[in-house]
Amino acid sequence: MTDFKILAVDDEVSFLMMLVKVIEKHFPDFKILSAKNGQDAWKIITTENPQIIISDLNMPGYNGLELLNLVRNEKKHKDSYFIVVTANDDEIRRVQLMDLSVDDYLTKPVAEEKIVARVKSAKRVVIMQSQVIEENKLLLQLAEQLENEIQDMIRLSVKFLEARIPSYTETLKKVAEASVWIAKSYGDFDSDHIRNIEISAYLSQAGRVYLSDELVKKPVMESGRPTNEYMHQVPKLGKDILSTVRRFSEVGKIIFHIYENFDGSGIPDRLKSWQIPFESRILRVALDYYELKLLYAKTPREAIEIIKSEAQRLYDHRVTVLMEQFMYSNEKSEKIENEIALNITELKDAMKITRDIYTEKGLKLLPAGAVLSSGIIRKILLHNTTDPILGNIYVKRY
Repeated sequence: MTDFKILAVDDEVSFLMMLVKVIEKHFPDFKILSAKNGQDAWKIITTENPQIIISDLNMPGYNGLELLNLVRNEKKHKDSYFIVVTANDDEIRRVQLMDLSVDDYLTKPVAEEKIVARVKSAKRVVIMQSQVIEENKLLLQLAEQLENEIQDMIRLSVKFLEARIPSYTETLKKVAEASVWIAKSYGDFDSDHIRNIEISAYLSQAGRVYLSDELVKKPVMESGRPTNEYMHQVPKLGKDILSTVRRFSEVGKIIFHIYENFDGSGIPDRLKSWQIPFESRILRVALDYYELKLLYAKTPREAIEIIKSEAQRLYDHRVTVLMEQFMYSNEKSEKIENEIALNITELKDAMKITRDIYTEKGLKLLPAGAVLSSGIIRKILLHNTTDPILGNIYVKRY
């Protein structure tokens, strides 16, 4: 490692000179910096950014601990290797108890071999840290490149779908938006899962590209049943297409189970309730909602009522509740004037509920039109500990 810098700080001139000479002797490739007090040391640190700092604990002005705090609180310098020099072991124990992120210690008087050993150890650590930083930069670059390639593959796949099913391009974009919103509102998915849900939405109809011109215009399922015997092959074909790309293996699994019905009567594996991947349950509701609007000319209200009527037969009721909440927020025709969405901690006396409140177990906790009181709010908070509220609570703005 070139341009290796080490800073020695001590107000005792004889010790400082000895420290510098030892480092010069054993580490001739180092650029050695020195300071007689904390203020001067900090100026050098901000301009030179030394990788290793050896500082006396007791100095006028900034003492060693104050200098350490300055270093640790500055992003550019916080990873510097900091060695504290003290006059006795009691001070070392005190510093250790304070847990101040000191990397190593030296106690005066210091033998030459101990200084050399500490600096060698510090150099190894700094080199390893530097390698990790460089590797992380490379990983970030590779991740960015991979994400760009994934975006290109998605765009290409959507173009193929657009050629076969032109009407679905904008629909799939809406399905992706709704699915991501539901996943985030449910709050049980990390960023990777949410990304997979989004990609799955865009590629959910991949298996339909093999259908005939007549069949490709039809939905895969209608009222929970395949619209044609060939539709049984759509989930498998979609999974097979995506399995050729390793990054899409999880996406393939999600798409494979989109058409499972919640009661176990769906395709391809007749999975039931919890056996169906939750990501697949989310996509199914969003996809069916927008297909009802696109293919059957249903209004948002009509579409969501059909979805809700099939909860527990075709759909997970939790997803249908959150899909309805998404509709409130995104369909202009369904918005209520002066309505706002709140989380449970923001409820206050005299607020008027504008939408039914549901829990994860399917209980309608409060109907639209209910007015909150402190007692009702306490009951909601208590119930939430055992049967959480789904999504937001919608109220009339004051």
